[in-house]
Amino acid sequence: MKQHLVAASTLTLAMATAHAQDAQSTTSGGQATLEEVVVTAARREQSVQTSSLSIAVLGGGSLANAGVTQATDLGTVVPGLTVSLGGGTNQTYLRGVGSFATDASAESAIAYNINGVYISRPSGVGPIFFDLERVEVLKGPQGTLYGRNASGGAINLITRRPTLEPTGELTIDFGNFDQRRVTGAIGGGLTDTLAVRAAAQYNKRDGYLSDGYNDQDSLAGRLTALWTPSDSVSLLVTGEYSDIDSQGEATVKRSMLTPEPHDAWEGPSVGLTQQPPTAFIPGGTQILDDGFNDIRIWALSAQLDADLGPATLTFIPAYRDTDIAYLTYTPGFWFRTNETSKQQSYELRLANDGSVLKWVAGLYYFDEDQTQLYHLQARPIQESMVNTPLFTRSYAAFGEVTYSLTDQLRLIGGVRYSEDKKRQEGFTQAVLPTVATTDNTGRRTFNDVNWRAGVEYDLTPQNMLFFTAATGFKAGGFFPSVPAPNNSFEPEELTAFTLGSRNRFLDQRLQVNIETFYWDYRDKQERFLGATPAGTTGLLTTNAGKATLYGANVDVVFKPTRDDTLRFAVEYLNSEYDRFVYQAYNPSIPGPFVNSYPPEATGCTLGPAVPYTANDFVPALRNDSTQSIDCSGKSLVRAPEWTGTAGYDRIFRLPGDSSLIAGVDAQFSSSQYLSPDFIQSGRDDGYVALNANLAYQLPNGFSVSLWGRNLTNEEIYTGGGRYAFSRSVAAGGDPTLFYANIRAPRTYGVSVRASF
Repeated sequence: MKQHLVAASTLTLAMATAHAQDAQSTTSGGQATLEEVVVTAARREQSVQTSSLSIAVLGGGSLANAGVTQATDLGTVVPGLTVSLGGGTNQTYLRGVGSFATDASAESAIAYNINGVYISRPSGVGPIFFDLERVEVLKGPQGTLYGRNASGGAINLITRRPTLEPTGELTIDFGNFDQRRVTGAIGGGLTDTLAVRAAAQYNKRDGYLSDGYNDQDSLAGRLTALWTPSDSVSLLVTGEYSDIDSQGEATVKRSMLTPEPHDAWEGPSVGLTQQPPTAFIPGGTQILDDGFNDIRIWALSAQLDADLGPATLTFIPAYRDTDIAYLTYTPGFWFRTNETSKQQSYELRLANDGSVLKWVAGLYYFDEDQTQLYHLQARPIQESMVNTPLFTRSYAAFGEVTYSLTDQLRLIGGVRYSEDKKRQEGFTQAVLPTVATTDNTGRRTFNDVNWRAGVEYDLTPQNMLFFTAATGFKAGGFFPSVPAPNNSFEPEELTAFTLGSRNRFLDQRLQVNIETFYWDYRDKQERFLGATPAGTTGLLTTNAGKATLYGANVDVVFKPTRDDTLRFAVEYLNSEYDRFVYQAYNPSIPGPFVNSYPPEATGCTLGPAVPYTANDFVPALRNDSTQSIDCSGKSLVRAPEWTGTAGYDRIFRLPGDSSLIAGVDAQFSSSQYLSPDFIQSGRDDGYVALNANLAYQLPNGFSVSLWGRNLTNEEIYTGGGRYAFSRSVAAGGDPTLFYANIRAPRTYGVSVRASF
C-alpha cells in the first residue's frame, strides 16, 4: 500500500532535508524502505544514490508543505543556501558563493533553470514555485553541462508534466498576517497522443514588517501541453505568466550605537529619528510607506525529444520577457528601478544512456537585451540617474562521458567551451558629492574552458565511493558610473574537489551519505561604494583576489518502522579570503548631512588616506581622499561555519485507511556576516528555527493540515548592507546604521487539500 508522507525526507547528499509527500514502498513483511529519488541533473535519469553529483532534491509536496512560493523561501528548507532580496532582486548564496550586487549588471553565481531553461535575471525568477515535480539544488561549479554563470551551483525547477489520465488538485491555505493562498491544477488527455495541464497560484499576505513591507501579492499561471505522436517522439510546450504587485521587500535597522528596536520586525519607516542622515529621504522623517514592487514575467519554451536509435536528440528553444519596476528604501534612501529583459536561448543535445558508455554532447546559444533606469534620491531636489542598456550574446559547446571500466568502476570526463560577448551603452548622472555625467559605453568578450573529471566505485550494490573535480566560470561584465576602459570587471572561477560516499543499510531503511569538499575560488566579483574619476561616488564592482573554502557534511535518514522517519544532516564550512583589497572613497564635504566624515566604516584593515586629486577642481572637495580596505583573512559573506537540519515524522494509522501524520523539524545555523563590510551590526548571531505540522488524510485524496513555522520566533537575518553614507566613529569602528533582510517571524495556519 502506498502512503503519502507529509514532510518525509528525500534528502540527497548535500545535507539538505527534503520534506516530501512521496510514496513509500514496502517489503513483503510490511516494512517500509526509503524511496529511490530519481533526478535528471546530469541530463539523464538516474537515482541520487548512484550519482556523484553534490545535489539536494526536494519533492513538490515538500515545497508546498514548507510554504515555498518564491526563491527566498528556499533558504528555509535547504541548509547552506541563503536567498534574500535587495529591492526586487534575488541574492542567492551557496556555501558563501554568490553575488552581492542587485542591479541589472549583476548576474547570479547560482544559475536558476526551469525545465532546462536558464533564467538570466536574479529578479526574474518570480513566483514560479508551484505545481512542481521537484527542485534540484546542485552545490558547486556546474561548468560542464550548465555552463552559463553556474560557478557556485545551480537550482533546477522541474514542473509537473501532463498525463493522459485526468487529474486535478486544489489547495487552500489560510494563515496569520491574513495569509490567503489558492493553488490549483487540472489536466488530462485531449486525444490519445495529446495531454494538457493547467496550473495557477494566487498568493496574498500582509507584510510582516510593522509598516506593511515584506508582503506578498502575486498571481502566476502555467499551461503545459505534451504531444507524443509515437513512442520515439515527444514535444513538451510550456507557457508561463507571473504578476507581482506588492508593497515590496524592505529591511530592518540594526545599529551598535543606537538601542535595538523593541520589535525586530520594525519597518524602515518607523523611528526615523534614529536614522542619520534623513536629508537623503524626501520629506525627511515622513512615513515611507509608498514603496512598491511590480514585476511582470511571461515565458514560452518547448522541449523536443526524438529517439534516433544510436542517440536521443533533444532541442530546447525558449523565450522570457521580464519587466521590473520597484521603489525601495532598502539602502536607507529613496531608490527607484525600472528594468526590462528579453532573453532567448537554444540548446541542442545528443545523448545515449548505454549500459557501458553514457554520453551527452550539445551546443548552446543565449541572447539577451536589457534596459536599466535607476533613480537615486540624493536630496529632495536632486537625483542620481543610471540609464544603461546592456546586450549579451553567449555561445557554448559541451560534452560529458561516463564509461564503465567494470561493473563496479566508472570514469567521468566532461568539457565545455563558453564565450560571452557583452556590450553596455548609456550614461550615469551623479550628484554626490559633485555633479557629473559619465559615458558608460563598453564592449568586451569573455571566454573559458571548463571541465569535470571523476571516478565512481560501487563497494556493494548499496554502497558507493566517488571523487570528482570540476570547474565553473562566471563571465565578467560592466558596471555604470565609470567610463571605459575602467568600467568592467573580470570573470570569476571556482575549482571544486569532492570526496564522498553514498550508502544504504538495514534493507534500505538507513541512508548515510558523507561528503568532504575543497573549493578554490578565484577573482570573486564583489560590489562596494567607491570613488569615480569624475569625483563622484558610485557602486563599483571589483575582483576580490582569491578565497579558499573547505568542509564536510553528513546526512542520515532512518526508517526504523514503516510509520517513522528520522532525519539529521549537518555541514561544516571553513571559508577565508586569501586576498581581498579594494579602494574606498572618503568625501570631505560636510553638506547638510553630518559635520564631518570619519574614516570608512568597515571591520577590515584601513590603509592610510590618500588625497583624491580628481576633485582638486572643486574647492570644497579638495580634502577628499581614498583609502585601501584590506579584508584578507575574513570569512566569506553569508557562509556560516555550521548549518544543518533535524526532523522526525510519525504516521498514526486510523480506521478506514485514513491517517494522522505528525512532523517536526528544525534548521540551525551558526553566525555569519551579511555583507562584505564585516561590521558587527551586519552580523547574524545564528539561530535554531523550529517547524511543525499535523495532517489528517483520507484515502480519497482529501486532507487538512495544521502548520507552524519559526515557532520560537527567531530573528533570522539573511542579508543586507550598511547605510552607504555612515562612517566609523573611529578607525575600525562600527557604523551608525545597517539595513538587514529578515525572515518572517512566527507563522501558522491551516491547509485544505483535495485531489483526484
